[in-house]
Amino acid sequence: MKFKKQTGFTLIELLVVIAIIGILASIVLVSFPGAQKKAKDSRVIGAVAQARTVMTYMQANDGDFTNFSCTATDMVNLCAEVAANNGNVALSIVKVGSGASATACMSATLTAVTNQFYCADSSGKAGRTMGAGTPAAGCSATTGLCQGTLSD
Repeated sequence: MKFKKQTGFTLIELLVVIAIIGILASIVLVSFPGAQKKAKDSRVIGAVAQARTVMTYMQANDGDFTNFSCTATDMVNLCAEVAANNGNVALSIVKVGSGASATACMSATLTAVTNQFYCADSSGKAGRTMGAGTPAAGCSATTGLCQGTLSD
């Protein structure tokens, strides 16, 4: 009587592999929402950085920030990008003064960390700041500049 050598995997081996794949998949799915929020924050930061370029351009052409708003032609898409990626919270724009001494600041809510905003102003400062409330908390209503400690 000849015995044939069987090749292949046993049922136990297959079940162990399936269990390992299931565990790895559950780890990936648990970390996915955090990565998604960080990706959206990156898009918000990119839009604010582009808006700062528009702000500088408008100040150079107009001499102040009077026309700098979300209704300006160059800003409509950037403001929509911010709102689309941070839970429909609009970009906050604060303008103080007029002429050569005018200042402007914009701040947007970030979603990965509670009460965190990304702020950029006309003095060239930009970064993440903490504050409670609306995105306007990132900008000072009296100076028109980012307030708090900025990091990035």
